[in-house]
Amino acid sequence: MPEQREARFWSFDGDFGISRLIATDPAGVPPGDVEEARAVEDDARLLLESPLPDEVLRTVWRSASAGHRDPGADPRSALRWMIEKCEEEISVGEPEPELGRPAVVVVDEVVMKEKVLAEVPAVSGLPIGPQVALALARVVAEVDADLGFRLVLRVLKAYGAQVDLEHYDRYREIGEGFGYPAPLVPQGLAVRWPRFDDASARRRFGWDFGFSFLAGRFHGDLWQHSYSVEEGIRGAAADEVGAVPGASAFALLQDTSRLQRSLLPDDTLTALWQVVTGRGYDLDGQSVRQWLHHIKDLCTQRLREIDPGFTVSNPAPADMSRRDAVLRELRDIAPALTEAVHDSPWFGADTSPWITLSESAAPVLEQIATQVDPDLGFRLLLRTVRAYSVPVTDEHLARYAALGAEFGYGRRHIADLVDSLREG
Repeated sequence: MPEQREARFWSFDGDFGISRLIATDPAGVPPGDVEEARAVEDDARLLLESPLPDEVLRTVWRSASAGHRDPGADPRSALRWMIEKCEEEISVGEPEPELGRPAVVVVDEVVMKEKVLAEVPAVSGLPIGPQVALALARVVAEVDADLGFRLVLRVLKAYGAQVDLEHYDRYREIGEGFGYPAPLVPQGLAVRWPRFDDASARRRFGWDFGFSFLAGRFHGDLWQHSYSVEEGIRGAAADEVGAVPGASAFALLQDTSRLQRSLLPDDTLTALWQVVTGRGYDLDGQSVRQWLHHIKDLCTQRLREIDPGFTVSNPAPADMSRRDAVLRELRDIAPALTEAVHDSPWFGADTSPWITLSESAAPVLEQIATQVDPDLGFRLLLRTVRAYSVPVTDEHLARYAALGAEFGYGRRHIADLVDSLREG
């Protein structure tokens, strides 16, 4: 039967339990946090009460720490001591809140065990002997698939094993099945990434990216309470979990370069920025092309952190093959979009600029799709629909999803739009 467990992402932002403790604390003392202590205690009890021989426990312990941690000849004594320390921490810790109980994930232990066991042989290629893979397989098969998988990951990280994208994606999928926090798998894992300018890199984005994502970070005025202008740009150029390092900055650089090099007049680009951000940032007196140049500079800095020899070149010509499909969607939603922008000012605001903005919204998006890049035009359309809560039908969303798939958007790109409209 499937097993229900408390969702792990509730309390942690990375690895947790004994797999984290082995790697971070030479003395094996649980950290001063109640939830972390509970996680360590749970893992320690699983190992203590398991049928595994002491030598297997010691092999797993040593290999997960790259040989730097050794529980000694009697690892169960070390586990008992660890449990006592955890109980002390829990007894004096803060009580759990009555409200906001963690979600429950359903873990099919049989299925997950098979998936994890299929990944254990990857450890055999490390210069630590086949007995480590055999020991980890026993943890997975005889103790707990979740704990076994975290220990497999810890061994791979401890020895700097290079993993390809196929393995990495499977590890991410297994992690999601256990309800892990998103950073748990990639943190410290050596992945063979393609270059950020490889054509495959953009297909690894899960959510929005590039200039449309940047616009979302500057929509309205609430962003000013979270970050500065500089931080807003750098955040759009930062890589999400699972993305190729540097790919976010490169995508933003490509979008920005196309806009800056386009033949569109400054007034049109300024209107575009005002539309997609809801007049959320007025550029502080910069011209719009100065603003675009500043974005390019920060993206270039990020890319040179990865490749010091990187030089900025003109972007490849945009693929115009889906221009007509994007235009159909733009023209279909234009009346509702115009009305949503027109009605967006808050009570008491001067409506005159918003009337002008509403009249320019659909035309400037169409100019981007026809004269700059249909892909960017479609992403900015989706961003605008989301920002102004433009009413759309299920048929609209189905077409958006199909067109997004043709552009290679990630699985959450359209799903996030749907979620935001439902919440609105």
